Amino acid sequence: MDLIKQKSVVNPLLILISLLVLLQGCEKQPVSESSIWTICDEYGDICDSTHSGALCTIPRSDTIKALAIHREKQSSLSAYEALSTLDKYKVCLEDAYISENIRRKKDKQSQMQTIVNIPEMQKQIIKETNGIVRPEVNLWLWKKTQKRDYLESMMNGVDMVKQVHTDVFVALMMEFAAESPERARTYAKKALKRADVISDIQPRVYEFYVGYYLNKGDKLKAAIWQGLYSARDEQQAKINADYFKLYQNMSDREINKAQKEVDSLLFDAKWLSRDMSAFPKKLI
Repeated sequence: MDLIKQKSVVNPLLILISLLVLLQGCEKQPVSESSIWTICDEYGDICDSTHSGALCTIPRSDTIKALAIHREKQSSLSAYEALSTLDKYKVCLEDAYISENIRRKKDKQSQMQTIVNIPEMQKQIIKETNGIVRPEVNLWLWKKTQKRDYLESMMNGVDMVKQVHTDVFVALMMEFAAESPERARTYAKKALKRADVISDIQPRVYEFYVGYYLNKGDKLKAAIWQGLYSARDEQQAKINADYFKLYQNMSDREINKAQKEVDSLLFDAKWLSRDMSAFPKKLI
């Protein structure tokens, strides 16, 4: 009798566990984690609207994924990612169309058709975001047209939503850097808050702080930002240093002091992958 009772208890448990495993297996995988083949099985129209040739495969994959993510959960953020990836994909296709040595007629027609279709796809994405707060979409439109209305809408939108793309804050930072440095600094701080690790800090933010502290007469902080910029992108930082002529305005003593502080931070070989909490607050 004991054995029979034990079986009657174990079997339902095994059935329950099996059902749970089956249910987990049936759960839909997020698009961001899905392969392109899986996405194309579900959203064939998205893949059919792109050129399937051997060239531009990475921009094409990025575009397919961004369009599918936007299809599943439409938002200003997803729209901006889709619009931006389509821009990159179009540039790649145009370059490939001009430079490609193999001139297969069918391939060339497919390339050109996709190039022609991309602006129409972008118009549809923008239309889908009508009626929602969309600082990112307005940023994209402003970059394309330089119309002040889009800039105003972008500025108004950042205070009305919880999540804002870093590019929005960087664009506003650059827009106000000359006429209102303190306002620009506010946007710079917001851009820094959006960074998870130090390598996420955009080059424009480094350039802003170098110029900001130079205008303030704080050459030490300007030089530290410049030194940290070099650790991220030495070539761009050199261009920036030439533009601001930073070191021409500093004594050897001031340069050595700044270099010592920079070296103390960069002593950590994993500096760029460190959490933003490691970034000196006094520089922000």
